[in-house]
This record gives sequence, structure tokens and C-alpha cells, in this order.
Amino acid sequence: MKQASDKNQTDPAITTSKPERRRILIWGILCTLCFAVIFAFKPNLMQRLDYLEYDFLLAKFPNNNASNKLVIVDLDEKSLNRYGQWPWPRYRVAGLLDKVAAMQPDIISLDIVFAEPDRTSAGPLLKDLGDVYRIKIDLHGLPRSLKDNDQILAQTLAGGPFVLGTIFHFDELKKGSDRCVLHPVKSSYINDDVNQNAHTEIPVSTGVLCNLPMLSDKVSSSGFFNFSPDSDGVLRRLPMLIQYHGQLYPNLALATVLKLKNENHVILKKDRNHLQSIHYRGNAVPVDRHGQMLIKFRSSAQKYEYVSAADILDNNVSPERLRGRIVFVGTSAVGLKELLNTPLGPVFPGVEVHATAVDNLLKGDFISLPGWSNGFILLLVMVSGLAMSLLISYQKAATGFVAMLLFAGGLWMTTHQVFFRMGFFVATAFPIASVICNYMFLTALKYRMEEKKNLAHMQELLLTQDITIESLANLTEHRHQETGGHIKRTRLYVRLLADHMKHRDKYRTFLNDENIEMLDKSAPLHDIGKVGIPDKILLKPGKLTGEEFEIIKTHTTNGRNLIRSSVRQFGKISFLNIAEEIAYTHHEKWDGSGYPQGLKGDAIPISGRLMALADVYDALISKRVYKEAYPHAEAVEIIVNAKGKHFDPDMVDAFLEIHEQFRNIAREHADSQEAKESPKPDAA
Repeated sequence: MKQASDKNQTDPAITTSKPERRRILIWGILCTLCFAVIFAFKPNLMQRLDYLEYDFLLAKFPNNNASNKLVIVDLDEKSLNRYGQWPWPRYRVAGLLDKVAAMQPDIISLDIVFAEPDRTSAGPLLKDLGDVYRIKIDLHGLPRSLKDNDQILAQTLAGGPFVLGTIFHFDELKKGSDRCVLHPVKSSYINDDVNQNAHTEIPVSTGVLCNLPMLSDKVSSSGFFNFSPDSDGVLRRLPMLIQYHGQLYPNLALATVLKLKNENHVILKKDRNHLQSIHYRGNAVPVDRHGQMLIKFRSSAQKYEYVSAADILDNNVSPERLRGRIVFVGTSAVGLKELLNTPLGPVFPGVEVHATAVDNLLKGDFISLPGWSNGFILLLVMVSGLAMSLLISYQKAATGFVAMLLFAGGLWMTTHQVFFRMGFFVATAFPIASVICNYMFLTALKYRMEEKKNLAHMQELLLTQDITIESLANLTEHRHQETGGHIKRTRLYVRLLADHMKHRDKYRTFLNDENIEMLDKSAPLHDIGKVGIPDKILLKPGKLTGEEFEIIKTHTTNGRNLIRSSVRQFGKISFLNIAEEIAYTHHEKWDGSGYPQGLKGDAIPISGRLMALADVYDALISKRVYKEAYPHAEAVEIIVNAKGKHFDPDMVDAFLEIHEQFRNIAREHADSQEAKESPKPDAA
């Protein structure tokens, strides 16, 4: 039976009642439904969790599988210092591109827009000077090709595998030029309805910043380099296509790959009227509904080979470094503001973003958001929430904690493996956060319920304890009716005196609130040892003989032994330790003349000293079979005269400060109604 009792006390699964389990389960289900609703509406906080998870996976577990086919010709700080600030004259740009093309790369993509005529061209510049200063400047003998820098650049573009860059606008106020020469891609659809464009969510541009027509005419391909940072300002994806005037245009990376493969046709695969992937030449690019591709960044910026434009212009670069490679011409210079914030850091060159996208396209190395991910995450939220509700309802909190850790850890490891082995990003931060929150809420709820139940149980135990203490004490005192109030009065005296002295330095350590509570509980047991004294001695109306007094004195030892036996049986209990002190030492005297040990001064426990004064005062003002009651004033005088002899001097001083309150307690809890109404007057 004892084993069963112990189990009931230690196992929450047993002690939790059916109504409590039902309540926890209901709250768990409601909490789970709340998380499901939050997931359905996708608030910004949840989106930020997904971003943090994606960035962590990409940054902390980098993919170093960068292609060696890509190289970036960098208009870096060195180049700008050597050949002047940007923009350079078009003849210098043409000179750079001529040297690059001469090294026989496969493709040269320009992360640059030449939207306005070059103002440094000789013809327009000299004409402008002539108009300003009203002089005629003869350009006779200057070759026509040298009069116009844009013409020089156009001739360079006509002779190489160049891809130009453009920028689309989405602001009605930015219409761009109507004379743009652009290079759209042909498109077709898979799994579409009759009206192919009806449900396409590819962004629609209102205008474009394009290259000069004389430049665009010389190339067969161009691509935009618009970026689409997420709501937190971090670039994680690139738009692959943009609609403009009813046609589709590729971004710079896609245009580069299409030109490399001599292709100009893409197939858009849709699923339930939403764009799913873009196909070309048997290759599939996973995109979101807006046609954006997640960029699988490599381990760090400048992962690809960089060649300074200054070194090429100075003929310090071997042709083998560019031969047969894909070349991007752009800038990493801080002053040109081409640095972007990515999961890998806030200073990522824009030209390298395009290079990374080309790398992803060439290798088919993508990160995709599978169409089933939302349904899967919702299922995880529901199943994990319900499972946690059942666990917390029927099992210990520790079991739920272990289950939570296993779920979160297992889900995280699975996410990591799926991300890097299969290229799927399934955002599990939210279901992990939901199960943790569910566990914390339900555990707190269960703890609160257990706390209320334990509190009620504790109050019941304390009440039972107090009743037991008082019953034991009354076992002694009620053997003679005239001292029935002695227990209550001495208990109040001790508490009153202790509360009054607790702020004195000498007693501050012992007389704290906790110990005072223990004194209050223990005081009624000071004479528990009298149960072993024969009635003929305890109730004797006359003076005791020496032998009888010695028997009376044994009540202190008897009391100590009785309490000690309880301690041995039930274990250490704070108030019983103090009760043992009081029972054993409350007849000790300050001068050492007391019993049973003859302790002296501070050797007497404070609890015994407090009870000694309270016990004597009550004995003096109370009527006994062997004496009449003393008036309060006379009792006070007796106690004062015993200062330093019977009683602790400090306690006598404290008593004198509050003795009127002692009198009030004596009147309020007198043994008889007569004493309450007509207390014996003080002696004159």
C-alpha cells in the first residue's frame, strides 16, 4: 500500500485527474488551431522566421561548389584610380571590351547600361565648345569613327558575343524611352488554359531604361538586372522574366545562358494557374508564382575569379584566363553603389549576383520551394500540437520536454538534409516554434493547476497540523480546567515579543519571519512533557515536596524525548526542531540556576528565553489550584526584578515597552468570562 501511495505522489500522469487532463487537452487543441490560423495568414513575424532559417542554412553550411567557368572583369577601385572615375568615355570602354573579346571568351555580359550619348565624344564636344565661344573648330582630317565615341563602342559590340543590360521600371512616372531596341524571348505554356496570359503573375513593367539604339542594334541579346529584395531588405531571389508590352524579357543571367546555348525560347510550366518552373533546352528552373528564382549563393563574396579592368587595359592579363569562359563586366567599387545585402553579408557585388545565378543555371544547382511545403508545414503544426497536448495531458513535463527536443532536433536535421541533398527549402522554423510555444504554454497551465491543487492540499495539511498541535497541547493543559487558555495566551505572548525584538541587531538573524512562524507553531508544545506527570503531582493544590518537584522538572526532558521520537519517525520538520528547543529549555534561567541543564546567558536558545518570560508572566496573572492570580502591575514588577537572573535583560526591556499589549492578550483570552469582564485590578 505504501508503494502505491508513493507512486501516486510522484507520478503526474496518475495524480492528474480526468477533468484536468481534459482541460489541458482542450487548451492544447485551441493553441494548435491558433497556430494554424497564424500560418494561414502568414504575418511578418512568421516570414522573418523563414528568412532567418534560410539565411542560416545558406550562410552556416555554405556550398563551395562554384563554377570555374565564370570570371568577372571588375571596374574596381584600382581601375578607377588608374583611368579616372566612372563613367569612362565610350572609346575607353570599347578599348576594354576589344581586349576582352580578343581573349576569346564564350560570352561577355555587361552589367552596365549605356542609356545616354557620350558627352565626351570629339564631335559633339568640339561643336559645343564652338557654340559657347563662337568660334569655328575645324574637324577636317578627324576620322568619322573617332568623332563619336558611341559609334566606336557600337563597332566593338558588333564584333563579339555580347549581352547588354537593361533596367525595367514599375513606376508610372518612369516610362523610359520609346526608341528602345530590346530582345524578348519567345514563350509557350504547359498545363495552361485557353487564355495563356490570364493568370500569369510575372511582373508587368511600365517602362524601361535601355541602351542607345545604335548599341542595342549591334547585339542579339540583352537582359535586365533588376533586383527584388525581400521585405527585410535582403536579396534572396532574382526575377527571371518581366512582361513589357505583351512580351517576356529575361534577366541578365538567363539571357547569358540562353545566348550560350543559342536558344531564344522558354517554356513556362504552371500548376493550378501558378507559375512553377521555367524550361529551356531540357533544363528546368524552379521559380515562385512571380517567376523568381532563389539564388543559391556560394560560401562568400568574390568566390569567382576577379580580374581588374586596369590590368586588362595595361595588357597584364594572359588570354588563357578568359578563353572559353563566361565573362561579366561590372564593378565592386563602393563608390558606384553596386553592393547588395544578401544572406552572406551586406557588401555583395551586384555583378557577382548575376554570375552566381548563371552558375546555378549552368549546373542545375537550385533551391526550390516545393508546392507541397505549405500543406506539409500545416500538417506538422497540427500533428505536433495535438501530440504535445496528449503528452502533457497524460505524461510528465519531462517527457514532453524530451519529445519536444526530439521533434525540433529531428525536424531541423531533416530540413538540413533536404536543403542540401535535394535542394528543397521547407521552412520548419514556424512548426518548431509552435511546438515549443505549445509545450511552454501547456506545461505552465499544468504547473498552475498542480500548484493550485498542491496549495489546497498544503493548506489542508497545515490546518490538520495546527489542529494536531493544539490537540496535543490541550492534552496536558485541559487536565485542569483553570489553565485552558494558557496555550493560546503564551503562543500570542511569544509571537508579540518576537515581532517586537526582530529588528534589534542581536536578534535579527534568528528572529526572521520564517522562524517567528515556527515559534508560533511550536509554542503550544512547550509543556507537552506534562503528559507523563501523574495527576496527583500535577494537580496537587499544596506545595510540592522536593521529590515531587524533581518529578515535575522531568516534563522538560519528557517533552524533548516525545518530539525527538516524532522527528525520527517522520523526518526533520522545522517547527519540531524549535518545539524541541522550547520544550527542553523554557525553564532555564539567565543566571544558570534553571533546569534541566543549568544553561546560562546566551547559551540558552532564544526560543527558550522567549517562552520562559511568556510562561512566567501567564503563570503569575493566572489563577491556579495552589495560588490566586497576581495583578498585571505586580506581575510586571516580579519580571523586572528577575531581570538578569531569571530572564534575558534584553527581553525584559522589550517586555516593558509592550507590557500593556500583554495585559490586553490576558484579558481577551482569560480562562473565565468573569476575568474577561472584571479583571483583577492592579495593586495600589
